[in-house]
Amino acid sequence: MENQERIAKLVQNDWSTAPVPKEFRRSNYGVVATLVGQIIALSGIYIGASMVGGMSLSEAFLATICGSAILAVLGGFLSWVGTKTGVGLSMLLRESFGTIGSYIISVMLLFVAVGFFGYQATFFGDTIHAMFPGAGWITNSTVAGVWGGLLMMTTALVGYKGIEWLSNWASPLILVMCIASCILAIVRIGSLSAFNDITLSYSGMTLSTAVVAVVGGYAFGACLQPDFSRFGKSLSATTGGSVLGFLVANVFMTMAGYITCAACGTGDVPTALLQILGYWSLLILVFAQWTSNDGNLYFGTLALTTIIPKTNKHVLTAIFGVVGIALSTLGITAYFLTFLGWLGTAIPPVAGIVIVDYFVIKKGEYHYGEGTRHHFCNIVALIAWVAGAAVGFTVTWGIAAINSIVVTGVVYLVLSLAFKGSDKIYIGGDFVEDELGNIYPEKSAPAK
Repeated sequence: MENQERIAKLVQNDWSTAPVPKEFRRSNYGVVATLVGQIIALSGIYIGASMVGGMSLSEAFLATICGSAILAVLGGFLSWVGTKTGVGLSMLLRESFGTIGSYIISVMLLFVAVGFFGYQATFFGDTIHAMFPGAGWITNSTVAGVWGGLLMMTTALVGYKGIEWLSNWASPLILVMCIASCILAIVRIGSLSAFNDITLSYSGMTLSTAVVAVVGGYAFGACLQPDFSRFGKSLSATTGGSVLGFLVANVFMTMAGYITCAACGTGDVPTALLQILGYWSLLILVFAQWTSNDGNLYFGTLALTTIIPKTNKHVLTAIFGVVGIALSTLGITAYFLTFLGWLGTAIPPVAGIVIVDYFVIKKGEYHYGEGTRHHFCNIVALIAWVAGAAVGFTVTWGIAAINSIVVTGVVYLVLSLAFKGSDKIYIGGDFVEDELGNIYPEKSAPAK
């Protein structure tokens, strides 16, 4: 295959099965804006709102800082790996977990991402209706969920460039609107210290449960940082963008939710935003959802493309975008929340494997490209993943996602060192990459 033809095919699928070359990487600002745009989500405002009533301003800030710092460490490590290797999470798993592990997690990612895309479309429709109940059929919950889902699907259809384009201007706009909301809320109350004197009729959260909520709200997204950071030119820019995204943007969005709702004496976000910003609050609602939910669809179809790379990623995005919207319209997503939550708990532990394998076991030696061999299955990784997931599901102390990641990483490290240099940890034959990143069993790999 001619090099031009090869590049055209890889570009078409957003470099889903090959490292992004330096000449195809994006500007530092664009990548950082994209990483931050995924963190700026309406869910952060809702988490802040849920703290109202049970926590003072200082307690809410402390909980948000603690939770965001944990996310910053996790996201920072994974962003670094993504930029250094030029590949996303599913491709990273070929090296650490083996071919079958990469496939399993990719399918799980698809289910979670598309499921949550549909759920967020439902959430969007319900919020639009709550804010504008008398605006006619266009704000009907189901109708708003459909047009909101289609809106969010457009940038995912374009691919990374579309998501970056939106994030470049929408992320600053959302932050400006949140700043305005906070200023107006503070003026309404009189001073920041006055927030500590606000008492409402419901208990809200405690400090520990608030930290859990902050981390749990974005642990899954933090694990997917490589899917965007692979387009970065600078390690410091992408790692710093991820870290500051959590420590600044996530903290700010969460506290904006707390301050706005506390000033209005309610934990209801649409009501509070309308009271403070009026119809300008629609900008926050639409774009905070858009900059994060298009990522859900992008993550899912990117993962699937690593399994069936000969399929057009844009076609897959359109198909699963429609599937997600259909699930939303039929009200089915609500019945899958438990299942989606289960998958969402099972996926983060793989981050522990990637971090330990890349930084400690293989010391940054990850390889991709034509002729590269990958094992079918790393048994040590499988055991560590099961152990970490079991902890995430059963241990009620602490933060489930972090518990599972730490346990997975420790088990993987101990077993890898115990069996260092042994081929017994691998089962099945090797798989070989071709020039497009497709993988085949070594004996059946196509001739060059």
